[in-house]
Amino acid sequence: MKRIRIGKLGVLLFGKGFYAYFGSMFGPGGLKSRIRRHLRKKKVKHWHIDYLLNQMRIEAVYILPGKNLESQLSRNAVQWYSHVEGFGCSDKRGDKSHLLYLKNKADVKKFTRFIASAGFRTYPSEDGDIRSW
Repeated sequence: MKRIRIGKLGVLLFGKGFYAYFGSMFGPGGLKSRIRRHLRKKKVKHWHIDYLLNQMRIEAVYILPGKNLESQLSRNAVQWYSHVEGFGCSDKRGDKSHLLYLKNKADVKKFTRFIASAGFRTYPSEDGDIRSW
């Protein structure tokens, strides 16, 4: 377990495995701007995810352009997956978490099928390096 301070949530424990985060693309600059901001190493920490991203390796980014299903999908997903209570949803009344914990590759495959069924697709760069987006 790794201890990481997550803003006002305080110090939380994170186990080995995979994590999936539901975010919105409707901020200033739109989708590309939001993804670039999240992938930057140096930034002012504002959202819960900002505290976590420099501690973990990003494997993939999935997008659902033009639709705001952040709450609907996360509310369904927390019924099936472990999650970090209160993470990433302080602005969404009724949401339990926007960060899921996927213990193993089987959970990752199941989750990938879940988001694909909702219409998500991967968001690659031209050169394949997600940090260059």
